[in-house]
This record gives sequence, structure tokens and C-alpha cells, in this order.
Amino acid sequence: MKVVAIDFETANETRSSPCSIGLAWIEDGAVARVDHHYIRPWDMRFAPFNIAFHGIGPNHVRDADEFPAVLDRLRGDLDGALVLAHNASFDISVIRRTCEHYGIAPPAFDYMCTVQVARSVWPNLPSHKLNVVGRHLGVSFKHHDAAGDAYACGQVALAAAGLTGAAGVHDLPGRIGLNLGRLSRNAYAPSQSRSLSRKTPPPPRPVLPPGAERRLAGRTVVFTGQLDMMSRPDAQDLAAAMGARVVLSVTKTTDLVVAGPGAGAKLRTARERGLQIMDEEAWLALVS
Repeated sequence: MKVVAIDFETANETRSSPCSIGLAWIEDGAVARVDHHYIRPWDMRFAPFNIAFHGIGPNHVRDADEFPAVLDRLRGDLDGALVLAHNASFDISVIRRTCEHYGIAPPAFDYMCTVQVARSVWPNLPSHKLNVVGRHLGVSFKHHDAAGDAYACGQVALAAAGLTGAAGVHDLPGRIGLNLGRLSRNAYAPSQSRSLSRKTPPPPRPVLPPGAERRLAGRTVVFTGQLDMMSRPDAQDLAAAMGARVVLSVTKTTDLVVAGPGAGAKLRTARERGLQIMDEEAWLALVS
């Protein structure tokens, strides 16, 4: 079975704006080849937050092919393969939404989310984001570079297969109780753990140093876009533990917006209202 890890970077907050794809092919228990393609977004609209996230701007993709031509070159690698992606819901939605935009059929393949793999195999890590898991495994790569992230994704799957005694990456889902996702012209099914339906107790509130529980008292905080060092639920729990009121949308009472790449309407509203906006690095400095 063909096994290939993929990673997309997008130009703006929409999933139909891929500007880069990285791929890493797994053969004989190792990453055998890594490749990268720039993609010219259909409207060439790059959001500043996304540029800051991955460093790709209009000049990088001006002479690149648009998505249909890039996909045509890759269909032979993707059709019928087992595709790996870290936070696969994002990468698969990029394929789906961009194919819908252009009116073309998506490739047909089964896929596995290595975030779910990592949660199963290394449950005690503080986070299961790619840079955290990669650091735990000693994988050296450039984070938020599509080729580097695809390579690291492949290494996560290989390490998990080795640790669980799987015959290979293709055998991993059966070892850890994971249902593969499926993408095709007429069907879509998410990748998910078979244990998701089991009820689990709520996670404990974060343990804070004395006095920290009032650091954000009286503030109303919104999180939007993609965070890197912690999940959004963890960030929301931390803000609440420090006394903040965490809300899901920008309202008249909101006074702080923490925004990452892919931030859309909430960020625009915050700018229009002159609210305090900070990125994840500034947020971590605030709460540390």
C-alpha cells in the first residue's frame, strides 16, 4: 500500500486558499522521499497572520500553478494511498473545499490523523501539536514549512508503529483502535478514535501559582484562528482559571482577542472596534 504524509499551508483564513503542499512518502519503514509544491491561490489574497505563520507571500507563488494543475501531478501518488496528516481535519478540508471551488473531483484515499495517533500512543504529553510531539521524538524539522511538517508527520506515524509493535504504518489503526477516514468523489468520513463515544471525566483545571488566578480578572477574552503551542480548549481553560470570562464571539464586552493564522471574521470585527489583539506568543508572555 502507498503511504504518504501531507501538509498544507493556506494563504488566508479560507480553506480554499492553499499556497503550499508538502509530501513525504513512506517505504520500507522509513521516509523515503520528501517533496514540496507552491500553489498559486485563485485570488492571490494573503492574510498578514498567515504570512507571519509560514513565511509565504505573493512573490513565492506568483509563477506557481493553481491547485488543479498541482493536484493533477499528485493524483497518482494520492489515489488509493493511505494518507497521513497531523490534524487531518484541516488538510482534508483544504482538499475538499478547494476541489469544490474549482469544480473538480478530489482524489480518493483513506487517511489517518497523526494527532489522534499521538494522543493514543503518548497520552501524557502536554500537547499533541506537531512541534511538541516531534521534539519528544527527537525529530529535527522546520515547523510550518509544508515539506518539513509532512516529514515530521511521517516520522510520528513510524515511531508510533514501532512502539506499538505494528507491522507497519498501515497496521497502526488496528493496534490503537482508530477508524481511518475516507475521501472520494462521493463520500467523506472523518478519521476518529473508536473510544470517542466513551464518556470521560472533564479534565482538571490548570494548576496556577499563587495570585495568578486573578491575573485576567474582569477581562473578556476571545480566541480565534489556529494556536500552535496549546490547543484552543486548553487556552480557554487557562484564561478562565486566571479569572477571565471566555466567550466564543466578539461582543460589546470583549476587550481581548487572541488570534492565530486563519483568524477570520472575529479578527476583522476586533480591528473595527479597536480591541486589544495579540498573537499566541504575546498571549503566552501575558499568562506566564
